[in-house]
Amino acid sequence: MFYLWHNTIMRKLQKKYLCEIYFIFTLIYFEAVFQICNFGYLSLDFLYPVLFDMSFGFLCLLLVLAVPSRMKKIIYVIILGCLSLLFIVQTIYFDVFKTFTTLNSVLNGTGQVLEFKDEIMRAVSSNIGIIFLYFCPLFFSYFVLKNCEVRILNLKNFCVQLALSQVFYLIGFLCLLLPHQGLKSTMDYYMTNEPLKLVTQRFGLIVEMKNQLRGNIEIQKEHPTLCKYQIPDPDDLYEKNVMDIDFNALMQNESDSQVISMHQYFMEQKPTRQNEYTGMFEGYNLILITAEAFSDYAIDENLTPTLYKMKNEGFVFTNFYNPLFDVSTSDGEYINVWGLYPTPGIWSFSASSQNAAVFTMGWQYQKQGIQTFAFHDHYFNYYDRHLSHPNIWKNYMGVGNGLDIKPTWPESDLEMIEKTSDIYMNLDAFHTYFMSVSGHLNYTFSGNSMSYKNYDLVKDLNLSDLSKGYLAANIEFDRAMEKLLLDLETHGKAENTLFVIAPDHYPYGLPKENIEELSKRKINDDFDLYKSALLIYSPSMKKEIVVDTPLSSIDILPTLNNLMGFEYDSRLLMGVDVFSDQKPIVALENHSFLTEDVKYNALTGETTIIKNQVDENQIRKMFEKVNVRFDMSKLILTKDYYRKVFYE
Repeated sequence: MFYLWHNTIMRKLQKKYLCEIYFIFTLIYFEAVFQICNFGYLSLDFLYPVLFDMSFGFLCLLLVLAVPSRMKKIIYVIILGCLSLLFIVQTIYFDVFKTFTTLNSVLNGTGQVLEFKDEIMRAVSSNIGIIFLYFCPLFFSYFVLKNCEVRILNLKNFCVQLALSQVFYLIGFLCLLLPHQGLKSTMDYYMTNEPLKLVTQRFGLIVEMKNQLRGNIEIQKEHPTLCKYQIPDPDDLYEKNVMDIDFNALMQNESDSQVISMHQYFMEQKPTRQNEYTGMFEGYNLILITAEAFSDYAIDENLTPTLYKMKNEGFVFTNFYNPLFDVSTSDGEYINVWGLYPTPGIWSFSASSQNAAVFTMGWQYQKQGIQTFAFHDHYFNYYDRHLSHPNIWKNYMGVGNGLDIKPTWPESDLEMIEKTSDIYMNLDAFHTYFMSVSGHLNYTFSGNSMSYKNYDLVKDLNLSDLSKGYLAANIEFDRAMEKLLLDLETHGKAENTLFVIAPDHYPYGLPKENIEELSKRKINDDFDLYKSALLIYSPSMKKEIVVDTPLSSIDILPTLNNLMGFEYDSRLLMGVDVFSDQKPIVALENHSFLTEDVKYNALTGETTIIKNQVDENQIRKMFEKVNVRFDMSKLILTKDYYRKVFYE
């Protein structure tokens, strides 16, 4: 009798609640597949997506309960389908671009992403098994819904669902208070929703996307003065890199509390000093290039002799790093040009298009009355460059607004140089910027026209085809630099022109095994992956200058301002002049950092002492400094801070 009663009750409960239980466990299943596929494992942090997804799941089920009976199962399937597509899209995007897309990128850049359809199709093909795993719950939901009923919404059901959602959210929120290895608390990561990749890994995709919808929560805090552990002032042999800024007057005339805190912070910062390299290239023309997916692996004495010459006969940077940020190429450009960290969740360069770009090379040269130019050999409006670039350089041309080059994918950097040199080289002085494209993924000989064009030069190399394809694509960039140098010599401008070539990001279009093949060494997934090449070279240099100090893209702008002898305020930039009395801090998107003394991994919380002994208090101050620099970069962009300081 008891057995029959028990079975009857269980069947009724199963029929009544099975679809809800199935929905909740499907969310957890999605997160588990996502974590394993993209990060390789499930950690104890998986507790967070379990709890928060259960809270989210009960809220979604309220929507299902609220619709008319005939629509309940349809809405149920639609929600499951949308969630499965969300996880699939992010998995494919991560496979191609090694980061996750944001809502801002989805709204503004869907058409642009589709230009990489061949690479996307490759990623789809290679992840077909994972895609199948994501669609399995949708398939099995047919049998679940066929054998159970979806409850109607009444006051009792509403209260129960809402209470369950809030209970699991509260438990998850309280778990954020649990101790976690590392210098930043789990609560801080959750509340700021930054950095995107680390937050996604720790809390799951649904939490990260939900936090994007609600917007980042701004935590008002006083920023500490982070100067105590820095090198003491030397003798007054060199002047400080400061400008005449009355921060006290600015604070008195400001009503925005965040801007006031910025004034206070920058006023308290220690400026760098000028040095023996200050003004070394004063009066020179400047050619600044953001090179697509450029790296040390692309430099070879025989295959790319011009790049080899520029690397080894100019400033030789042995410890340069090029971190990857959310919007890859555009963010890489933004750091190189603005000297600021990108703001997560938006296209920072596009957002800067109306801002005062006081310390950028474009504005610095225009202050001298010198003509400035920018060129890009792909669509002129890609990543909104038609908005951002004219703000920096007076003259901007790309494919579609004046630059007429052969429509291939990718386009030829050599052809870009051939079509543009005469535009500016007859001038007495100039500053020119290029955003190259020939080194773009993918690196197959059928999918990359530059790789195919230079195939004969790499076909006999003892390398895999993808590695050959990468080198072949960069041979085109090398030929572009060869042509550029020749044109400068022809116009008598070579000796007074400085070249600066910096990558936008590492060649993430290559699998790690190909990167190791090209580099001939084992590559770690932290800083090692982002170690790259920075070329600063002029034909006027008589011998190379070796720089062993670790530095990154964020330090390019202050270093250039110093080398060119421009007036700038070092307190207002996030990097430092590498030749100054302060040492750079290399910071990754997840706020891991590296100096010549210490390395900190924000993902694992591990600290490695490299050189001089550094105590825990000093390490924490370095981490705080990194965090504040990211915060200040965001506020400089969103508040148009330089305009407030210099033009209001």
